[in-house]
Amino acid sequence: MPVGVIRFGSLSARIIWHGRHRGEDVAWIFGTPVKTHATELLRPVDVELVFPEVDERPTRPFIPFDGMVLCGDHPRREIHTEVVSAIMDLASDPVRVEITIRDAGIAHFDLCVHLTVVLHKILLLLGRVVLHAAAVRFAGRVSLFLGDKGAGKTTSSLRLGREGATVLGEDHIILRRGRDGFRVSGCDERSRLDAKTERHFFPGLLSARPCDFAGILKKEVPAREVFDSQPYTDHRPDLVFFTRVGTEFAITPLPRQAAVLRLMRAAGKLQRFVDPRDSSAFLDLLLDFSRTVAAYDLELSPDLHELDRLVDFLHAEPLAALSVS
Repeated sequence: MPVGVIRFGSLSARIIWHGRHRGEDVAWIFGTPVKTHATELLRPVDVELVFPEVDERPTRPFIPFDGMVLCGDHPRREIHTEVVSAIMDLASDPVRVEITIRDAGIAHFDLCVHLTVVLHKILLLLGRVVLHAAAVRFAGRVSLFLGDKGAGKTTSSLRLGREGATVLGEDHIILRRGRDGFRVSGCDERSRLDAKTERHFFPGLLSARPCDFAGILKKEVPAREVFDSQPYTDHRPDLVFFTRVGTEFAITPLPRQAAVLRLMRAAGKLQRFVDPRDSSAFLDLLLDFSRTVAAYDLELSPDLHELDRLVDFLHAEPLAALSVS
């Protein structure tokens, strides 16, 4: 019975599974390693994810095609798709989640799709949302860089890292709402650089071999080798940059309404909603978050030297001015 620990940002989860490599599946979905050495296994955890090897499967309500059902009340919540069921005991310490795979013969990729939406729903019920973003602590504040693949998140992080910044995560971060407000934490222990970024920032070629990541050749190296890296720790966010590659470098303030819409588009891609109450809870979280940060549209130039202007902006912009109505 394999046991491992996986980190969803600052959230630590113990994974117990039987037979197939479910721990590795979860790690692949979130791009973070499963740790099995003793120091991690003995550390206190927040959540226990159990993949049981049993013939008995929990009863479930009717599931619409390609749908999800969320039922139960605190402290017991149930999440069901056509393939995966998860039973949560929110009153236990650590929180216990039992995840049952109903169709063992399903194609592996399709299974991972079902696991992905269920795991994201589990995190949402724990007050957490995954953002496809980078997070960097620099010049006395924490900046988030949200964007799709190729939007410049890694390049921006590396430029600030070369300036002395601490990179919390460069690809996926966890946004958490708690009693003390919002916090973000990174999930990345590695950095992936394309050839253009490598040539710009390093005098010689890195020793790693290029590999195909979603259709783009990149070199994967330990993050601590290219910048000060601090994943898995919570920090209060101050700024959000919606990043894209264009023709000219520009930083443009965004009103709160526009920022919320962009947050919805970015974070909503990873969610599956079951009813208006479910989607309203998600929207309320993003709306509350938008009130705590200053938001900007960040257009990056193909000329990486223009990133010096991002450094200058973060140095020059006073904290008192970072408010958007």
